[in-house]
Amino acid sequence: MDENNFNLILKAQKNDKISLEKLIKSSIPNIKATLFYLKKNDINNNYDINDLTQEILVKLSKKINQLKNPKYYKTWLNQIIINCYYDYLRKNKKQNNIINIESKEENKTLDIVDYASNPQENILNSELDFIIKTSIQNLPLHYKIPITLREIQGLSYEEISNITKTTPGTVKSRIARARAIIKEDIKKYSKEE
Repeated sequence: MDENNFNLILKAQKNDKISLEKLIKSSIPNIKATLFYLKKNDINNNYDINDLTQEILVKLSKKINQLKNPKYYKTWLNQIIINCYYDYLRKNKKQNNIINIESKEENKTLDIVDYASNPQENILNSELDFIIKTSIQNLPLHYKIPITLREIQGLSYEEISNITKTTPGTVKSRIARARAIIKEDIKKYSKEE
């Protein structure tokens, strides 16, 4: 952890609102990146990354005083992200992302599913990035979470073990399996060309 974030955490824990705001702003890219890779491309698990990010940031600001050691901020924040993600999955099983469109002709509201991608996804959409992203998103959750925390967030096996409440050996095994699946997906894609 860099010295700047360490000091921001300490000040935020002393109710310094400016430091809390800076800490929140510096955390947003990591939160969104994690959620982006946890997001699954099928319609049953479609969620708004921005909404979930806001929920995580609210929890971060309310619980910052519960962080005992600022050195473990990244692990602590990722635990909040994963818990919010699981809460979301439990609450929204089989719900679709719906957009309401009002029909002027019949004074009715028409619900349609939102398939639109956001600008951030469009930027990341080079061919290889797309294959890797899709592969990660299609992994079973018990592989997806460890590989995302390791490759996107850069957490250690021990930190991931604490977040997922599994042994470091299980974490290593799941990450190795996830990497093998991703490698196979890349191979399949390169053979298609």
